[in-house]
Amino acid sequence: MHQSQLHEQPPKQSIRTMFRDLLQRVKRSRLFIVLAIFAVFIVAMIEFFIPQAIQYTIDVIIPQQLVDQLIWVFVLVILAALMLIGFQFLGSFLMAIVGQRALYDLRNELYDHLQNLDVAFFDRNRTGDLMSRLTNDVNMLQQLLSSGLLTLLSDLFIFLAISIYMFYVNWQLALLILLTFPILFFVTRFFARRIRSAFRNVQASLAEINNHLQDSFSGIRLVKSFAMENFESERFQERNKTNQEANLKAAKNFSLFGPIVSFINYFGLAIVVAFGAWQTIGGEMTIGMIATFLIYLRLLQNPIRRVSRLMNTIQQAAAAYDRIQSVLSERPQIVSKLDAKTLNVTKGDITFDHVTFSYNDDKQALKQVTFNIAGGKTTALVGKSGSGKTTITNLLTRFYSPDHGTISIDGTPIDHVTLESLRSQISVVSQDIYLVNGTIRENIAYGTPEIDDLAVKKAAAIAKADEFIEELTEGYDTSVGERGIKLSGGQKQRISIARAILKNPQIILLDEATSALDTESEKSIQAGLDDLLRNRTALIIAHRLSTIQNANHIVVLDNGQVVEEGNHEQLLAQKGHYEKLHSLQHEALATI
Repeated sequence: MHQSQLHEQPPKQSIRTMFRDLLQRVKRSRLFIVLAIFAVFIVAMIEFFIPQAIQYTIDVIIPQQLVDQLIWVFVLVILAALMLIGFQFLGSFLMAIVGQRALYDLRNELYDHLQNLDVAFFDRNRTGDLMSRLTNDVNMLQQLLSSGLLTLLSDLFIFLAISIYMFYVNWQLALLILLTFPILFFVTRFFARRIRSAFRNVQASLAEINNHLQDSFSGIRLVKSFAMENFESERFQERNKTNQEANLKAAKNFSLFGPIVSFINYFGLAIVVAFGAWQTIGGEMTIGMIATFLIYLRLLQNPIRRVSRLMNTIQQAAAAYDRIQSVLSERPQIVSKLDAKTLNVTKGDITFDHVTFSYNDDKQALKQVTFNIAGGKTTALVGKSGSGKTTITNLLTRFYSPDHGTISIDGTPIDHVTLESLRSQISVVSQDIYLVNGTIRENIAYGTPEIDDLAVKKAAAIAKADEFIEELTEGYDTSVGERGIKLSGGQKQRISIARAILKNPQIILLDEATSALDTESEKSIQAGLDDLLRNRTALIIAHRLSTIQNANHIVVLDNGQVVEEGNHEQLLAQKGHYEKLHSLQHEALATI
């Protein structure tokens, strides 16, 4: 039923699959690609021309002492070099545009896909790892698109042009030279597999570093309050060491690959010098042709040298592509059905019918839970920690789906309506408050961005948040900081309540909504909450039983099961779980 965690070593995709996918992603940049290819073609032709000028100088100008032509050779080579710079810039910049466009689209696609995955997916996967896939991994693909593919095209043109010319001039020497290339091909393939595997480990270890940074920085107050700075530094050093070792393993393979390629290249150079000199002695070649062949050999070998660097980029990109695809291949289990209808809340009656649910296969959080929440009334859930209260709110909002049983609103199962319409009818105020890094106004209006300032201030007044907001220098334009760090727990909770009020929902879920408030502050906003809850369906979770004594109905949970139901007086009369919890709280208050 539940999806597994993202693999640390995601399934390998073939290089061909990666390139096919990337080519699909750059289709909208066809014009830029065509212009870049044209620029690369011109560069290849210029690089082919320059050795011809050198051969002409050696074989014609020097023997015939044509001094007056030297200036033209000089001018032509300089002009060719300037054109080379211009077209190299043009091709490189155009491919950078192509790469950035693809990067923009891919990152948006990946972010949108993550936004649509289930809450359970984020429970199982660490934030730092997901951030790494959106940033580092996508950047690796962008590097391949921007420079790698252009290098590949340029080398292909040069290789074809020079090979054809060399076969035309001296097919025996050309054949001997090109016989070294199959060796290079197999050496490259051998190291490609090893380097790709190494870079997959590099990417995974980098994700672990991001995870650690995310955890330690977001929990810096916890770290300092327990004086755990040295402990966290040691943990970071361990992860950094793992990353260093992974990089060194990749560098070892890459460093060995380069010299082997160089040896093969020098072997080709020896063939040209020895065989070319032998043919020149026999009158079949000229000194200028040998010089040209040597230059062309270097031009042919440059792509092979660049392949070592390009292979580095390709294998890093392939490892990154694997990790990105492992996210894109995830599918949300909780989606709107094709025939789902829009939820239209009339009475607001909610029914849990034999609902069973487990977060994992080890233990059931809810066991055959059945109860009703009357529309327009307030129902409270009470019970010890871990009894299943918050799980019920998570199921009602369809953050998770029951393993068995149904949840209905006004007789309609919630899995038969669209997720958007369901969640738009529900406001949640939980004990785990999240504020975005923006202003107080932006946080209150979150979910209703088009709302006017008057409505924002009215909601703040109901939540009794206006009292402290107006005392701030910048008022509603005050920045709350990351996760609302600049506000106290009580202030954050009031902002959260104001946000729920502004949404004006039909159903309200209050999960320990006033837990961060002292008794006086809680009483001061209770009147506003009572006004908000009037004629709405409300489900309240509270540990302090004094806050829910006036609820229309109270459901008592224990170990994931409903054990008692009734109002405050009825439950006290039953002398059961509720009465025991009530007595314990009164005894605790009496000792204060």
